[in-house]
Amino acid sequence: MYRSVVEPVLVKRVQRLAGIPTAGIAYAPVLAYVLSKPFLSVWRDLKEHGRKKRVEGLLKPGDNVLVLDDVTTSGKNIIDAAGAIRAEGGVVEDAVVLLDRQQGGVENLRKIGIKLHAYTTMKRIADKLLGLGTIDERQHNEILSQIVS
Repeated sequence: MYRSVVEPVLVKRVQRLAGIPTAGIAYAPVLAYVLSKPFLSVWRDLKEHGRKKRVEGLLKPGDNVLVLDDVTTSGKNIIDAAGAIRAEGGVVEDAVVLLDRQQGGVENLRKIGIKLHAYTTMKRIADKLLGLGTIDERQHNEILSQIVS
């Protein structure tokens, strides 16, 4: 699954992988291990202990960091994490999520120079559920009506 989202070119270009709370912190270390890349944690708030930073882990100025999360809606969590990484000298050009809810995240991230890579989208899931007969046409249309992009 990860290799289909994280293209080999992207893997070669990044020096670090960063997970963001809460689910990104759960699966990012596994992906970092599989790809033999160092792992960073990006917290929502400044830590009151340890290094007292939002970004935990070794980050050198100029390091290209791939941000990972489980789901994106508007992209706000990724934007906030990218801001923290950039404030410490890191470069963020790409983010990977398992699910893009298609509610503006791609566009909002593009505005600040980040390309979103998603394993799947809300539309693909809704289409699959409709095809399986798990949801009906009305439910399918209701889900699609919430999609912005």
